Parts: sequence; C-alpha cells; structure tokens
Amino acid sequence: MKRIRSKLLLAFLILVLLGNVAAFFVYWSSSKITSEYSKSFRSFLLLNDISTEAKTMYEKVNAFAIEKDQAFAKGYAESKQKMTSYDQALLKDAGLHAAIPSIEKYQYMMRTLINESDATMNHVKEGEIKEYAASVKEVRTVSSYIQEQTMTLLDDELSEYQVLYQSLQKRHQTYALFTLCLFTLSIGIALWMAYIIAGGISRPIVHLSRSAKEVSEGNFDGPNLHVSSKDEISVLNHAFERMRREMKVMIEEMKQKAALDQKIKDMKLKTLQNQMNPHFLFNTLNIVSRMAYLESADATSRLIQSVSTLMRYSLSPLSASVTLEQEVKVVKEYFHIQETRFSDRITCKTTIDESCLSVHIPSLTLQPLVENAFIHGVEPKEEGGLVELSIDRDDGFVMIRIRDNGLGISDQEKKRLLSQEEEDHSDTRSKGHSTGIGLRNVMSRLRLFYGVQDALQIDSKPNEGTTIQLTIPIKEERAC
Repeated sequence: MKRIRSKLLLAFLILVLLGNVAAFFVYWSSSKITSEYSKSFRSFLLLNDISTEAKTMYEKVNAFAIEKDQAFAKGYAESKQKMTSYDQALLKDAGLHAAIPSIEKYQYMMRTLINESDATMNHVKEGEIKEYAASVKEVRTVSSYIQEQTMTLLDDELSEYQVLYQSLQKRHQTYALFTLCLFTLSIGIALWMAYIIAGGISRPIVHLSRSAKEVSEGNFDGPNLHVSSKDEISVLNHAFERMRREMKVMIEEMKQKAALDQKIKDMKLKTLQNQMNPHFLFNTLNIVSRMAYLESADATSRLIQSVSTLMRYSLSPLSASVTLEQEVKVVKEYFHIQETRFSDRITCKTTIDESCLSVHIPSLTLQPLVENAFIHGVEPKEEGGLVELSIDRDDGFVMIRIRDNGLGISDQEKKRLLSQEEEDHSDTRSKGHSTGIGLRNVMSRLRLFYGVQDALQIDSKPNEGTTIQLTIPIKEERAC
C-alpha cells in the first residue's frame, strides 16, 4: 500500500518545489527592479521637495519681515524643520547618482539658507531694520542658488536614470527569459511524470471505470480484467471482480424474492376479491341509487353515488399513476360523504389551480391524507371543524396542502410518522378507515415515484391543527 502513494507524493513534492522556485524567482526579480525604480524616483522627489521648501522658507521670512505676523513665524519654523530633515536624508536614503562634492555643496547651501533665515528672523524680532534688510536679500540669493543647483542635480539624475533604465530593461529581459525557461522545464517535468504515472496507474483505472459503467447499466457478464502490477491496483481489480460476481448472485436472488412477493400479493388480492365480487357491489349500489332517485330521495342518491365512486377508486392499483384531476374528484366525493355525516360540525373547502390538474401522481394519494385529517384532526371536535384542500404551483412545482384546525400532533409523533422504519400494521393513526391506506404508505409511494425523500412535509402543533404539504415536480411531458 506504499508504492503508488510514494510515487504520487514524490511527484507532488517535485512539482511544488519547482513551482515555488519559479514563483520565488519571479518575486525576487520583480522586487529588485521595483526597488531600483523606487530609489531613483525618491531622489527626484527629494530634490523637488528641497527646491520647493527653499522657496517657501524665503517667502515666510520675507512675509514675517514685512507683516511681523506670528503666523509667518510659525510657518517658517515648520519649513525649517522640513529642510533639516531633507538635509539628513540627502546622503542617507536619497539614492542620488551625483558626485559627492556636488551633494556636499548642495547641503552647504541648505544650511546657509537655514542660518541666514534664522539671522533674519532674529533681526526682525529685535527691530534691526538695516541688518534684516540685508539678511532678507541674502536669503533670497541663497534660495535662488538652491533652485538653480536643484535643476543641475536633476539634469545629472536624469542622465544617470537613462543609463539605469536601459540596464533595468536588459535585466528585465534576462529575468523574463530565465523565468520562461524555468516554467517550460517545470511543465516538461510535470508532463513526463504524468505520462509515467498514467502508464502504471491511469490505464488500469480507466479499464476499471469502464467495467464499473457496464455494471451500473446492468451488465454483470463483462470480461475479466488482467492487471500485471502487484500493487494497490491489483488489489482493487480482484475486489471489483469479486464484487461483480456477488452482485450478480444477489440481484438474481432479489429478482426471485420480488417475484415470490408479487405472487403472494396476487394471491392475497384474489382472496379478497373472492370474498365479494366488487362488480356485484357496484351494481347493487347503482340500483339503490336509482331507486332513491325515483323515490325523490336526491340526497340519498347523491350519497350512494359518492360511496360507489370512492369504493371503485379504492380498488385501483396503487402502483398506477393518475392525474390530479382524478384525485381531486375522489376527494370531493369524500368531502360530500363527510359533510353529509357530520352536517354543520365540519366545513370542507377546496382552492384548486385548474392549470395543475394534468400533473400525474400515484393513485390514492390525496384521499388517505384527507381522511387522516378527518379521523385524527377534526372528528373529535364538536363544532367548527375545517378541512381544506389547496393546489397551486410555485417555481416548477405543484404545491398541494391539506390543512385542518383539529387537535394537531406532537413533535415526537410527527418524527415517527416521517421516519422510514417499517410501519406497525397495528397502528391505526397512520391508516384510513375507507381504504386501509395510511399516511406512511403514501409517503413510501411518493418517495419511490419521485425519487426524493422530502416530497411530503408535516407542519403541526398540538391543539393548533395540522398542515400536510406535498411538493410535486412538474415534468415537461406532464406540465400543467
């Protein structure tokens, strides 16, 4: 169990290592080029700031000499502080390419400007008119020299920057070529390793997947696979062949058992049918209905027709699918029977979207649920009982709701009803009186018919009634 895992782990580590090396080199080269650009750019900004601040310092000193406003003195102090910081940064972080004597001369001008400006400020504060007039002139002269020297240094820096730019361009091309070669090498190694691994692992897995597809389509007689390797693929192949043989035997046994179960059900149905011929019963009910009609007992005739319709429908095969229109018709007949039975104690309502009545559902789905609402919901109520059937559609689904205002059910009982455990046939809560079909029987058939587990949902609280909701997908060929 270590051979394939070791191959895959080694391949993964090599690819990760190559990828990291390539990524690191790209990052390093990009950072280096960016650093060179930033260094040159900072030098331009610093020289420009010094020139601007020298002009500002002269303007503040001159304005203070004329206006003697402390606001200009404060502004001068800020300019002086900035100029001092520029002086300290000039040779440390600027990255200037000019000769050291030129930089030192430039710094000397800056310091002279600061000293002359301080002297001017002191002369103004002490009222020495002749002295500060000469000092202001000196400050202006030094400020002009600084601006001229700044232009000279900028010209030198631009010349150096052109050489630097060409050098960086060549370096960038070299880095790009090296990166391309590194990525090409990584891709080549990855493809080579993929080919090697595919030769020993992928091909047997492809054969196994084809055989698995044949098994999923019901073909258990495919040819046996021959795997020459002595690793996990060989173990997987032997396990698959054994599983295929066992599945074939198991399916044959299931078919035999299903056939036997169907025979037992057919025998039980024949036994029940032999107890009373349903056609005789239907004919008898029709005769009684006609006699009642002839005797002007219209209500009795209508009730007998409802009972006859319900009994005939209850004997239809549960595996058959019918339209919602047929189901709703049976529910209305059942409503008529119950309204006749309970008179004013119970009210039945229907709200039907006629465009949904062509949708197919399993036979005997709605009537058992409605009957369950009567038996366990509103039948114990002495008055004010309500059972409502509503059908509408929402976003590709037909929503069927059966609501009552009866006793409701507890969370424990709701959980038991929605569970998929085998139904206890002695439990009368989940069965109807007229058809013997319970709520859990309906849920099981819905799950089989639509292939989903949540086609039926129950919303209920004790003493607040119950709502059973069916979510039926609308198929294209049966869309409403």
